[in-house]
Amino acid sequence: MLKDYLIEVFEPSLLFGLLCSAVGLFAAIYFKMINLYLGLIAIFGVIILQIAVNLIDDYVDYKIGIDKETTKTKFSGGSILVTSNKVTTKNIIIIAVFAILVAGLLGIYIIGFLSSFVINFIILSMIFGLIATVFYARYLTHVPFFSEPFVSLSFAYVGLAVFVVASNNFLNALGLFFFVFIPSGIQVGVAMIANELPDKKADKKYGRRNTVIMLSDNKKSGLLYLLYYVIAYFLIFAGIFIGFLPITFLITLIVLPGIYKVWKGISNYKNPKTHEKTMGINTFTAFLLIALLSLAFII
Repeated sequence: MLKDYLIEVFEPSLLFGLLCSAVGLFAAIYFKMINLYLGLIAIFGVIILQIAVNLIDDYVDYKIGIDKETTKTKFSGGSILVTSNKVTTKNIIIIAVFAILVAGLLGIYIIGFLSSFVINFIILSMIFGLIATVFYARYLTHVPFFSEPFVSLSFAYVGLAVFVVASNNFLNALGLFFFVFIPSGIQVGVAMIANELPDKKADKKYGRRNTVIMLSDNKKSGLLYLLYYVIAYFLIFAGIFIGFLPITFLITLIVLPGIYKVWKGISNYKNPKTHEKTMGINTFTAFLLIALLSLAFII
């Protein structure tokens, strides 16, 4: 049914791409270098490409057998629609290929409006996006300790790309990448740490080598979760200290209680059912912090 395919395509995780993109757009507004039209097209392209990534991940996980062995929760375990045959793998891979083509055409369209020194960056961004889309689930997840840092940097790159397109230059781009876009991208990485715990046994069986599997101990995974936030806040505070970011970025401290609760939940993980609340708090905390990074530019 069409409804099932719409649910499969428009997963809640698309909010990560939307929010990380919005940080780049609001940064361009803050520095008064904004082409709203191009910025919005870039955001649309990001969402389309993330749809392709999600669909290919679901396709690969089902084909190699992981999704047949995971415990399904609201935040982990793969696609229920695929495993219950409400959507077919043939159709979702067709949709994924179509999404890649649309994202590519949007990238080519954007290039026509950009300065020559920005065009090469956008072409490299498109190549990087294609590699991440096609090879992540099948191959890159098998590289030890690679998944979370790679995804974090990928979503940081999303914010950078939208900023460069919307502003049509690289002025302030390096500072924004370190002080804002990396902290926003890290939120996707920490979401993964919490959500990987229920799938650890199945992922390990099929060759995945994410951080949760490699560390094996839940308390160590909890400490790594905190380390990600130490890095994120260090970068934000450094940006404020040197005067690159306004003091309004301290608003991001609002999420500290949520971070504490998730850390405790990861460290004391017992089973998928009891962990579902922790995953919910983690997702909300990550979404909120990224949104606050955008809000800090305009308040």
